[in-house]
Amino acid sequence: MDFQNLKDKVNNIFRTCIDFIVKNRRYFLAGCIFIVMVLVLFLGTSSSTSSSNTSSVSKKFKVNKNTELQTLIEDYYTAYAAGDTDTLATLATPISDLEISYIKFYSQYIESYSDLEIYTKPGLTDNSYLVSTEIKLKFVDIDTAVPGLNFFYVETNQDGKLYINNLYGSFNQTNNVYEMDSDVSDLISVFTRQQDLLDMEAEIGEAYDEALASDDALNLFMSETLPAAHEQWHADYQAEVAAAEEEAAKAEEEAAAAAEEEAKAEAEAEEEANSYTGTTNARANVRAEADKNSDKLGSLDAGTSITIYGEEGDFYKFDYEGTRAYITKDAVTLDSAEEESEEDTSTEEETTADSIAEGTEITLSSTVNIRSQMDSSSSKVAVAYAGEEVTVVMSYAEGWTKVKYGNKEGYIRTDLLQ
Repeated sequence: MDFQNLKDKVNNIFRTCIDFIVKNRRYFLAGCIFIVMVLVLFLGTSSSTSSSNTSSVSKKFKVNKNTELQTLIEDYYTAYAAGDTDTLATLATPISDLEISYIKFYSQYIESYSDLEIYTKPGLTDNSYLVSTEIKLKFVDIDTAVPGLNFFYVETNQDGKLYINNLYGSFNQTNNVYEMDSDVSDLISVFTRQQDLLDMEAEIGEAYDEALASDDALNLFMSETLPAAHEQWHADYQAEVAAAEEEAAKAEEEAAAAAEEEAKAEAEAEEEANSYTGTTNARANVRAEADKNSDKLGSLDAGTSITIYGEEGDFYKFDYEGTRAYITKDAVTLDSAEEESEEDTSTEEETTADSIAEGTEITLSSTVNIRSQMDSSSSKVAVAYAGEEVTVVMSYAEGWTKVKYGNKEGYIRTDLLQ
């Protein structure tokens, strides 16, 4: 196909599209109008929402006349001056461990607060307030009180009572201990740029400078003594946190070690209860692990009796000079019985006389093996420990009693139940 033919085809397609749009222009026009309406509605709503969230901060400050709010702020300052963090926690929440430590540090320098004035603007939700407070702070052994300006975000809880939402207090805003809601943070950000608040800050700043200029002791305290004390508090707090973390880690390690020792002791006790005996039938090596290539701990001559605590592959786990070790199964002949059924055997008449009634619940006085058959060399169904209970199913003349232990049934020598 040559270039001219391609050009003609493109022109034909273009004219066809134009003709289609012209013939159906009313539908395209309606579609365009719909899109414009959606955009206008969306943008208008977005702008309206944003405006509604921030318009309240443009209103002038109101001098507070809410007695509940007045009491809340007064009680807060009283508790703060006393370092009473328990009371503060009922008025402002949440209060972090860091802030609690800071309040206890700072309050030791505070003698009193006075001349409280409260100004408010509406918060983000109903019955919430952006609160600015002008107050004078007198430090211990300093004659001149220093003016200050504080901020609180006050909300109403589920019980209908006002409380200070401490997420937005100056301490958390500075230290970022807790995450803040973005909508409230945005509102506060707009609030702090309002001219009436800036004017108030400027006025307080001038009064603060005048107080420092009029009292050398106050000036020294604010410029040197308090900053040095604050730095020392911060260092001490960091050291306390580090020590607490170290102590917690140590306690966790000790608990883990104790749990491991307890588990080891329980495992050894269970091994002891499940132990049986055997005799070496040839000279054999003693290994540290159930592996013929593991370290050799020694050797045993033929005819040596051993106590076996379990099996691992082709090896028996046994006691070797007070430690657990391993010996190949081929070198050991198991004893045909543990002699527990041969010792203290009674006559059939005596056993029958000592039989235990069906359904009797017995609390064990010692740890015993529960066997699959009436034979000390039979496999173990379970190990029952001293203090646990078994229920008698039936006693037999052979000197054994069938018992129920949990959801298992097996046999225990009758004399061990009496």
